[in-house]
Amino acid sequence: MAALGRISILFALISSLATAALITYGMKRRSGAQVRLGHFGLLASLLFTFAASLALLMAFLGRDFSLIYVYNHSNRSLSPIFTLAAFWGGQEGSLLFWQLLISAFSAVFLINGRKGRLNQHALLILAAVQLFFLLLLAGVASPFKVMAQTPVDGMGLNPLLLHIQMVFHPPILFAGYAATAVPFALGIAALITGQADGGWVRTAKKWALFAQVMLSIGILLGALWAYDELAFGGYWAWDPVENASLLPWLMGSALLHTLNIHERRGLLKLWSPILTSAAFISCILATVITRSGVIESVHAFGRSPIAAYFTWMLIVLTLASAVIIIFKGKEFASDELDSLLSKSYGFHLNNVILIFFAVVITFGTFYPPATEALFGARISLGPLFFMRIIPPLGLIYLGFLGVCPLLGEKETERSRLARRAAPPLILAAVTFSLAFFLWGNKSFASLGLGISAFTMATTLTAILAPAKDGAKNLFVRLKANRSRYGGYLAHFGIAAVFVGLIGTSYYPTSGQASLEKGESFKVGPLTVANLELKIEDLGDKVENTALLKVEKASGRKVELSPKLIYHKSWKKTTAKVAIEGGLFSDLYANLMQFHESGTIHVELKINPFASWLWIGTWIMILGTALAFLPLGGAD
Repeated sequence: MAALGRISILFALISSLATAALITYGMKRRSGAQVRLGHFGLLASLLFTFAASLALLMAFLGRDFSLIYVYNHSNRSLSPIFTLAAFWGGQEGSLLFWQLLISAFSAVFLINGRKGRLNQHALLILAAVQLFFLLLLAGVASPFKVMAQTPVDGMGLNPLLLHIQMVFHPPILFAGYAATAVPFALGIAALITGQADGGWVRTAKKWALFAQVMLSIGILLGALWAYDELAFGGYWAWDPVENASLLPWLMGSALLHTLNIHERRGLLKLWSPILTSAAFISCILATVITRSGVIESVHAFGRSPIAAYFTWMLIVLTLASAVIIIFKGKEFASDELDSLLSKSYGFHLNNVILIFFAVVITFGTFYPPATEALFGARISLGPLFFMRIIPPLGLIYLGFLGVCPLLGEKETERSRLARRAAPPLILAAVTFSLAFFLWGNKSFASLGLGISAFTMATTLTAILAPAKDGAKNLFVRLKANRSRYGGYLAHFGIAAVFVGLIGTSYYPTSGQASLEKGESFKVGPLTVANLELKIEDLGDKVENTALLKVEKASGRKVELSPKLIYHKSWKKTTAKVAIEGGLFSDLYANLMQFHESGTIHVELKINPFASWLWIGTWIMILGTALAFLPLGGAD
């Protein structure tokens, strides 16, 4: 398998080189035959990349521990589903998987848009991106390096990755990263060819929507994994790698709004290629954060020479994009935005906030290594830095999302705006008052819930507005204007996510105690009792399970079974929390320590509105998918 993999990577590299050379030569000579040969080279690159991926997968399934990569990330006891996940569980395999996705998406783009000068430039750019990955895979990042002697068994997969979310989280996130390459290629190609308008905007929007769906699902699965596996009672800790995944999502959100305004109104034309570049560059930046080893994270890979290559790619992409935008951007002049009270201006302000979000997160993430490089001492800003800046910005952003459905396309009369805004504002004021007086006089959290209620009301009203003429008209309007109503549904989901963020951040209740068998303690209105400690030796691991009985104020009883699991081969202990989910709150139990005598130290946490995070995210994903799916009609 090693020889087949190496030869396949080499042929894929040659195919991509041939693609770049033939398309360049064909465009220069105006030779359609040469360009078509370049297209075949792009398809050949996909074929050979697939062959290399299949070779690596077969090596995992065949327990070929002669490959260093297979040895480091699997063993004989690993189940088939996690053996599949081991493919992308490390540096080299994840790069091969990323290259497979880029080559597949390039082929899909080729099949759907092989004609036109702009598309040829875009294909050339996609071939160049593939060249970078294939050069790494053929050299320093080859997953087909062989050991001097073949061991009997492998190291196995990192115990933290032995979770069902980790089977899906990385590949879906990589799909989002890879898909952003297509809008990037289209945006740069549009600048080079001087085509500010045209079908490329619609095509770029479709790919950007697909990328956003994948990024959203990937981030959701990562948050669910952290909530269930890392046992700190949360889902987001402003860890550098968590921040890294958020940057492309922020840029992708701004890009979608801009492409939508560009397509419908012919405004923000220059912003479209700027943000296609920024979205893809943020994916490369995220990779640098994850793979450099310079930034400390529980999720990051160790130090690797791969990071230096990605850093140079980041520099080259940024400089090249900036130069092209500066020298070719003049041809993308567009009419000025309408008045402040217009939908286009509202979305533009949203974009400004999203970009500022990304700048703040990037600054906070890179501040520790920057201070170490400049002053010799690493100064970490920590989660507190982000929690001081991001929440106020978030509420401003959420407020704009709520106002936008009330605005007209070009201009809105103030009296009309006031009439439309009155009912949602009353609902917001009532929500604020109830939260403030009933839940502890927390002004900022109460304000956030009020703004969430306002935004949910305005977006839901906009979605249901066509229903005034009957349910049939609602379906027809939704089908014909799926981009608009899909966006409203996504914004409704975002507002629901904010409810979950506020509830879990400002209103949680927690307590911990050391309990002998039969003892109990109280957490808020709950009584938590230790029924027994169960210890099981399962061969490769030892599971230590605390059986807890939680009695609610209503008298209802719930049993929770948090665990501490010792993995023998890794000599590492991981936690497995127990969660009782509910619409208005989660019960979250964590076994922190234990003694074989039966004494346990446990934590119980009540997380209000935690489920709104997951429900809201799925609503947001559904809205984005609705805008993407070809349901017929016009946007």
